[in-house]
Amino acid sequence: MKLDEIINQNFSNQFEKKLLNEISSNGILKNIEPDKILVEVRREINFIPIIISGIVKVKRRDGKGNGIFIHYLSKNQTSAIALTYALESKISEIRLEAMTEVTYVAIPTKIANAWFSKYESWRKFYTTLNQKQTSYLINEINSLAFTKVEDRVIKFLKYTSQVTQNNLIEMKHFDIARDLKVSREAISRTLKKLENQGVVQLNRNKIMLNF
Repeated sequence: MKLDEIINQNFSNQFEKKLLNEISSNGILKNIEPDKILVEVRREINFIPIIISGIVKVKRRDGKGNGIFIHYLSKNQTSAIALTYALESKISEIRLEAMTEVTYVAIPTKIANAWFSKYESWRKFYTTLNQKQTSYLINEINSLAFTKVEDRVIKFLKYTSQVTQNNLIEMKHFDIARDLKVSREAISRTLKKLENQGVVQLNRNKIMLNF
C-alpha cells in the first residue's frame, strides 16, 4: 500500500485534506524491528515518528544506564514529549524504543513544527496527546512515590495488556524491574506472590494475566 493510501486510511477523519497531502508528500514510511531505537537520548530530534502499527515504549533516560518507563505509543500516535523538545530545539531526554515490529511515518521536525501555525487539526492532535500522556506521567509519578510495588506491577501489566490487546505478556522480569525502577528480586517476588494468588501464571519470560 502506498503512503498516501495509508495516511488517508488512518487519518482521513482526523486531519484536513491539505495536511493529509503534506504528510504523504513529506513523510517517509519506515519499519523497525523490536528493541531498536527510534529516538535516542542526548540526540537532536530530526524527525517525528507517527506510529502506523506496532507498539513503542517511551522511557526517560539519563544516558548513563538509568531510566524509567513513561508510557506506550501505539497506532496513530506520536510522542508529545518528543514533539515538544523539537519545538524548543532541545536535545532528547527520552528514548523511543520499539517493543514490537513497528511501522511509522517519519516527519522532519521543521515541517512538523510549521504545521502548528497552518493546521488546527495538527494543534488539536498534539494537545490531545499531550494531555493524555502528561496525565499518565503524573499518575506514574504518584505511583512511584505513594504506591506499593505489588500495585505498580499490576497496573503496569494491565496497561501493557490493554495496549498489546493480549493477556499473554512476553517480558523478562529484569525488563519490568528496569521499567519500574525496582530491583529484579522485588519484581520476581511480587510476580510469584501474584501467581500464588492466582492473578497471573508464570512461564519463562512470559506472564499470563488472569484478570
